[in-house]
Parts: sequence; structure tokens; C-alpha cells
Amino acid sequence: MSTETTTQTREFIIVGQERGASYQLWDVAPAPTDPTKRAIALEEIGIDAYDAFGSVHTEHATSAREAVDRLVNQLREQSGIGSYGLADDSQLDNYHADPAPQPATAEPEPFGRAHTLSATRDSGYRIQASSTPGLPVFNVDGLPIRHPNETRDRVRAGIINSGLDWPMANVLVRLTPITRKDGSSVGTSGLDLAIACSILAAAGQAPADCLAGVALVGELGLDGTLRVPYDLTNVVRTAASGGATTVIVPTPAVDDAATAGVRVIGAANLNEALAVLAGHWHHPEGCAHCTPDGDADPHQPCTTEALCPACQESGPAPF
Repeated sequence: MSTETTTQTREFIIVGQERGASYQLWDVAPAPTDPTKRAIALEEIGIDAYDAFGSVHTEHATSAREAVDRLVNQLREQSGIGSYGLADDSQLDNYHADPAPQPATAEPEPFGRAHTLSATRDSGYRIQASSTPGLPVFNVDGLPIRHPNETRDRVRAGIINSGLDWPMANVLVRLTPITRKDGSSVGTSGLDLAIACSILAAAGQAPADCLAGVALVGELGLDGTLRVPYDLTNVVRTAASGGATTVIVPTPAVDDAATAGVRVIGAANLNEALAVLAGHWHHPEGCAHCTPDGDADPHQPCTTEALCPACQESGPAPF
């Protein structure tokens, strides 16, 4: 198999000081590809550089060295000094470094949309999440007026403390009632798990299609553990009436929720719920079926919709 080397142009951030007849290079590094992270990096680097009487420039090039050379050529033309170049005391470590290898395919940007189902005891909800470029903001629309701040705090803390990345983006979650019984909405903490998973799917940290047909019910602890919401059995019945064929609930509530007449799967924490959704929860690390270099034939993993053939034949079912 032949290997083809491709050279890609990317943006570099150059920090240094103009000295009239030369340029002292302080540092050069690739700029973040994420627009929000790029803006934050330029702002922070700019403050530090200006405090030290320096300046920040950006150049597109195939390597750090080429980017710096382009900047120096521009400054030479502006100064009109033919001998204009890098100062002797420039920091040249990154300037002389070999270009970092670029991945064959760029990592997906953390921007997208996802949706899933959830419920309180008196209303089923369609949860829609979007992650779009912009300042890092997190809003939840559709909750009773006194609940959004508490929900935002629990969900953000639960995701971060589970070792997952909070998306550096404008995150919006919209809750739309799809079934409603008589009475006002109470006990909305059970929507936490659905909100968290939809955010992570919208940000590319979970496959968005794994949420299809699944309702997620559970309060999210600050450490990422799942807690049983009030009147969970009726909550699961409400989710089923909203079209869910499978419901993921906190592990201690599986037996009670199973009486609601739908397939119920238990998860102890946010990471376990994500693993169940992705279909690889019951496989050991390094499973030959799940690694590209394994000798075994790839299998169809268990999902919330159906068990994989291996579990159907040998059992016991992982959930």
C-alpha cells in the first residue's frame, strides 16, 4: 500500500517584538481550528504580548518556519531595510521544529444537532440540542421559570466531572412537550440525563443516531452519577406514551420501571449511559471485535433497539 504525503496550509500565531531593524521572535504555534477557541487564544496571547510591548500576527503557511518567514518578508518591505531579519536573540525552537503531522481526516468540529425523548410524571418531552459557533453560552428553553439555573448547573457539572469535554460553543437546549396530563409540570430533574446526552451528541462526543427511539430519564448528580427522580414508574409510562420504545433509567429503578410495559435499561452514571447508547458497554477493553486490527470478524454491537447476535446466541443479555 502506497503512502501519499500531503501538505496542508493552516494558520499560525506568531508572537514577538519589532525592533526597527529586526524582529525578535518569541513564539510561533498553530492556531486552534475551532473559531471560539481561536478567539479566546488570540485574546489571551494578545494581552500578554501587549503587556510586554510585543505584537501578535497570524499567517497561513504549511509550517511554522514558512509562516515566520512570510511575516519577516512583509516587515522587511514595510521598513525598507534590506538587511531586516530575525534578531539574534529570537526563540527559534518552534521555528526550526519539523511540521507536526496532520491527520488524514480532520477532527469533526463540535457543532451539530441532536434530539431525544424524556418525561416528567405529567408530560413527555422532545429534547432538542444544538451546538453552534459563538461564545461559550449554555441556555435551556422550555423549563418552568425557576428551574433552568439548577438544571444548567447540574448538567454542566455532571458532564465535566465525568471526564467529558464541555463544548466550547453556543449550546442551546429546547424542551417541547409532546404529551401532557392534567396538572402542572413538577419534578423536572428527571430530564437531566436526556439534556446531557443530547448536548454531547450535538457536540460530536456521541453518535446522534444512537438516541433514536430512546427516552432518557434520570437526575444527574454533580459527580455524573444518576439519581432516581420522583414517581419514576409514572414518568416511564409517560415516556412510553410519547413514542419511546426503550427507556434508560438509573440502575436502582430498573425493577420498578419495568412494570410500565416498555423495555428498560439501567445505567449507574452518565458514562455508562453513553456506553449503553453507543452499543459497546458489555465488551471488554481491547475486544477483538471492536478494534480495527482484530482477527475476529466485526460484529453488530448491542444497541438499545436489539441485542447483538453473539448475545442472542450465548447470553446472558448485557441489559
